[in-house]
Amino acid sequence: MTVVGQEVDSTNVRTVQLVKLLSEVGPNVPEISRRLGQFKESVRYRYKEKIVKRGIAIQAAVDHERLGLRRMMAVADVSEPYRGYAQAVFAAMHELCYVVGFAKTLVSGEHVVNFSVPAEHVSAVRGLLRGLEEMGMFSRLEVFEFDWFRTVPMKPERYDFDTGRWDFDWQGTGPDDFQSAAAVPSEKCRFDHVDLLIMKELQMDANKSLKEMSDKLKVNYKKLAWHYSSHVIARGLISGYTVNWMGTRYDYTLEKALHRRHRYFAVDLFARGPSELEAMSLRRGIDRLPFLWGEAGGGNYFAEFAFPVDNVVEALQYIGRVTHGVRDRMSIHPIDQSEAARFTIAYQLFDSTAKRWTFDAESLLSKFERLMVQIKAGVS
Repeated sequence: MTVVGQEVDSTNVRTVQLVKLLSEVGPNVPEISRRLGQFKESVRYRYKEKIVKRGIAIQAAVDHERLGLRRMMAVADVSEPYRGYAQAVFAAMHELCYVVGFAKTLVSGEHVVNFSVPAEHVSAVRGLLRGLEEMGMFSRLEVFEFDWFRTVPMKPERYDFDTGRWDFDWQGTGPDDFQSAAAVPSEKCRFDHVDLLIMKELQMDANKSLKEMSDKLKVNYKKLAWHYSSHVIARGLISGYTVNWMGTRYDYTLEKALHRRHRYFAVDLFARGPSELEAMSLRRGIDRLPFLWGEAGGGNYFAEFAFPVDNVVEALQYIGRVTHGVRDRMSIHPIDQSEAARFTIAYQLFDSTAKRWTFDAESLLSKFERLMVQIKAGVS
């Protein structure tokens, strides 16, 4: 019996090693095989059995700051009669004004909207949102800006890939593997339209080969491969890879969000204007959680969680303990995952000729004003 247990444990240890490297280099089986000193066939088999067949997607985590993009978030309550069109409006905002995701909150019905905005257009996007509020699209609007954002790597050592269960000490207070270096924004570097197209494809599915991308994008294979190695990889435009253990992903073929219903309870947390000491204390407690999905900081602080439904009470108790210092400036939003979507970087808003990001707030306000008139006319 002990031998069997040791074999099971050994199998999970090898899977943990695999996932740690997947988070670093993506589904590059030859490279993972080389680093682990294992046969490629063994690594490939484990990847298919433990990751692919269990519906765990691998997606590139783009370093938005290297593209000159800054994270903005808005908590918006869509007014009647526009509430029924909220998802369509926010999806259109991805095409027009740098929205990279949105989710409806449970109970209140507000929306948390994520933007990744060129630094030079932050004030204009903020002005657009305020303009929409003044025109009556939003009955409530709160905008947050951040200096940095990171997608948090999975902590596979806390997860049993055979049973699908997590192991975490909710009463613990130690820092575990807290990394303060992640709080430093990346520096902007050079990139072009082909680089953005490659990153867009890898955000959707990191398993996609360069040949598949070349065929889909109608870009010469040698040119694409050169951009991938010399720009995307060499310049660090991809900060790592997301091992999507939560199972939520956006299907670009079906054009809808796909979810594993009722396995995880998603929560967004905002803290307004924490001091440097308060922010460090927050991160030290929150970063222990293997359920942390994304994090942003700077003038404000944001954390995005996905808790196993069996541990919701313990999770909220834990959050209460580690956020006591900012309780008067904090808000928590439980998320309805059935009404949420994530998008790639807004590559279509990059002018490849001028080599700059574009944004025309005045024109967009006019478009949204016409849309609001049409919605009202349709409702009446």
